Amino acid sequence: MRIWELIGYTRRRIRGRRAEILLACLPPIAAELLFRLGEAAFYSLLLYFGAMRPAELFTGGYVGQLVLAVLLTVLRWGVTAPLVCAAAVRLRAIVTDGAENPPASELLLRGSFLRRSITAYAAGRLMCFAALVPAALLAAYAYATLADGGGSDELFAASNAAALAAVSAAMWLAARLSVTAVPFLLAEYPERSALACVAMSLGFMRGRKRTALALAAIYALPILTAVGLPIFLPELAAAFATGISIFMKEDEYARSAVRREVRRAG
Repeated sequence: MRIWELIGYTRRRIRGRRAEILLACLPPIAAELLFRLGEAAFYSLLLYFGAMRPAELFTGGYVGQLVLAVLLTVLRWGVTAPLVCAAAVRLRAIVTDGAENPPASELLLRGSFLRRSITAYAAGRLMCFAALVPAALLAAYAYATLADGGGSDELFAASNAAALAAVSAAMWLAARLSVTAVPFLLAEYPERSALACVAMSLGFMRGRKRTALALAAIYALPILTAVGLPIFLPELAAAFATGISIFMKEDEYARSAVRREVRRAG
């Protein structure tokens, strides 16, 4: 399905239900913003009382900052992950006929749901971070080499490092787009472990990452405006959930076709 066909189908599908979808999407966004604002407030206090210098915000030279960043990250993941997965369950129920739709309060009180969502969220973020580290190191090396000057050998090394940094950044983007399907896979396959769903998402999104990228490119600017957020955020979330549902049906049809061929051959 082409991207504009997907958007048009989604608009017809969610007519009259935008407020319901918006309420499902707002809790994880609000939790993320709350923790980000709390982190900024802590850093502001450290700067105000002179516990660290402004340059240390970017160098990581202050140990207290690193400890604080790790603690806040763990807390943010622990709170945001279940809300993201609960929103995915709700979106899946809206765009898929016959899908299970338990209340969000019931989901958030299930120990298994909390464990799976937090584990999958953390595993996906760590995988993306691991993919980003080489790009950051190579870019830093290229910048340092060019800043120090040098001859043709240094220029050659810097250009190669910059090229490798671009390739590593593309790999990070591919990994980041791949894990966007994890919450929906957790909802579709409750019998599978969190790590299995993260690994499954890499193959599931192969050749399909352009859908997530195209939707982000189309809706990024409208969502950033205060007027466009309540209008286009439900549309973006529903369009992506619809695309994931279509991809799952395609895979199920392909598996059914293989099984039919195997039975026929047998």
